[in-house]
Amino acid sequence: MPQGIRNQKEQEVSKMSVFIGLLFLVVVIGIGVWRMRKAVRVPEEELVKAKPPPFLKGIFVHPGHAWVEVLQPSLVTVGADDFTNSVFGSVDKLTLPEQGTLIQQGGRAWTLSRGKRELVQTSPITGRVVEINRQLKSDPQLLSQKDTGRSWILKVKPIKLKTELQNLLHGKMLSRWNQAVKDQLVATLTTAQFPVLQEGGEIKPDLGNELTSEQWEKVAGEFFAPAKRK
Repeated sequence: MPQGIRNQKEQEVSKMSVFIGLLFLVVVIGIGVWRMRKAVRVPEEELVKAKPPPFLKGIFVHPGHAWVEVLQPSLVTVGADDFTNSVFGSVDKLTLPEQGTLIQQGGRAWTLSRGKRELVQTSPITGRVVEINRQLKSDPQLLSQKDTGRSWILKVKPIKLKTELQNLLHGKMLSRWNQAVKDQLVATLTTAQFPVLQEGGEIKPDLGNELTSEQWEKVAGEFFAPAKRK
């Protein structure tokens, strides 16, 4: 065989060997990447446990005096704020929606009862009720505790969380609003024969127990907008 042809064939064999080697390397790397992705795939139940991003942390409050706390992007707790607990007074009965109920922001959430006094409170968020606080239902007095870990009323799977949180009060805006509400309450009850604020300037925690029916109706009309029927 002439030397030129022999060299040409050797070059072709060499090129083929390099191509096969590269192809084998690509296959090995591809299998490794596939296995790695499969190994780190996070089950759905783990995704549910994901922590909320920093901008979702803290308490968000609806003008109807119900709060939201984001536990996870797909789970929030909701409850009545301190203002509600102070001006309503002791709660005898707490009427809650059933698990699985769809509640909507601004719509009916729960009802507080004390004798003939009732307050239908608005939902601060839209979502599906996944759990109710049965301990709170059996002992409504726990509502007066400021520990949100015990005084939450419902756990909800939100539907439009990021959008609806923009309608709520948070951070410095919430602090300013709370002060404005407190000032308005003092002005509303200016003729009351009892102090509205306790030492330190906070609303008396048991103020509602001292309100007459007429005073309560006035407070309810000014500070608690009727829940939309949805």
